[in-house]
Amino acid sequence: MKSIAFMLPGRPWNPVGGYKIVYQYADFFADNGWKVHFFYPYVSHNFFRSRDVSLLKKMKVFLGFYYRKFRQQLYIRNWYHFRNKMEEKLVFFLSPFFCKLNLPYDAIFATSVETAYALNRFRKIPDERKFYFIQDFENWNGNTDEFCYNSYKFPFTKIVISKWLQEKVEQTGNSAVVIPNGLDFDYFKLSVPIEKRIPTEVAMLYHLDDRKRCCDSMTALKIVKEKIPSLHVTMFGAPDKPQDLPDWYSYYKTPSQEIHNSIYNNAAIFIAASMKEGWGLPASESMQCGCALACTNIGGFAEFAINKETALVSPVYDALALANNIIKLIADDKLRIKIASKGYEYVQRFRFERSFKLLMDVVNKN
Repeated sequence: MKSIAFMLPGRPWNPVGGYKIVYQYADFFADNGWKVHFFYPYVSHNFFRSRDVSLLKKMKVFLGFYYRKFRQQLYIRNWYHFRNKMEEKLVFFLSPFFCKLNLPYDAIFATSVETAYALNRFRKIPDERKFYFIQDFENWNGNTDEFCYNSYKFPFTKIVISKWLQEKVEQTGNSAVVIPNGLDFDYFKLSVPIEKRIPTEVAMLYHLDDRKRCCDSMTALKIVKEKIPSLHVTMFGAPDKPQDLPDWYSYYKTPSQEIHNSIYNNAAIFIAASMKEGWGLPASESMQCGCALACTNIGGFAEFAINKETALVSPVYDALALANNIIKLIADDKLRIKIASKGYEYVQRFRFERSFKLLMDVVNKN
């Protein structure tokens, strides 16, 4: 039996798109007879390597980890349900000493910039068995651009989810294989005909990460509301409901599959004002369910958002331009139906089965 391991950057307490993609790939590998392992660190690369954290603090965290582990007080996640049995291990830090990789893995994946640095320290694993799955340019949480670019120079097989990320890797003189995110058409489905939707029903993701620019989306919606009083917005996300949310908004925290589908299918339009996305799962998921997409002009959305064909696209930070695109879609039913229908047709190419086949081909070549 072949075996594969994935190194995750931490424990995901709430739904995270990047983790979801990795988990779905893991299930596909297991479906095909692979033994799948996950390694989660208790402390991050930045914490363990930081000179700003005292040795005493590190020792306290270290002892606290083993105390809580002994008391069985440590948990990994509670929101994703695998189809298959997975081996999941929480270690203090991603290093050869703590991970103790006893199996001769056929492939081991870094899934973030921090885990790429961790995997690079596993000297006994042949480089041809190391893979770096790049879902974004992760220059946040103290990570500099240089820190990210240096990780692209490691002698791993690099896989990116979009062309703009491939260009980032190529800037370092290295190469990367593009495997677009696969969409689960069993999970999200079009159930309400596009032409029968109420044009003033709009949906959006709510997120606390400033890169999502929810503030711009909400500013745009306020502009639209002043011109079209019947506008209603359905918002969903992992955080608690925002305070002082206007009464013309509905909010769902961590919706179930059924509710999540109903949000997309009830909406005529989905909006996203992100300044940066590795891909943009909610936007593409909304297209699976027949929404007309109004979004910003960024690399992650460009994989499926073709201006005036599969979406209406506006500049980043320009709430007025986004508002105008929303108004166009509400006012012109033929335009909305055309954009939504072409978008639905276009995303059919991003089926998860195809993405997994591409990934399996890359793994088996090494």
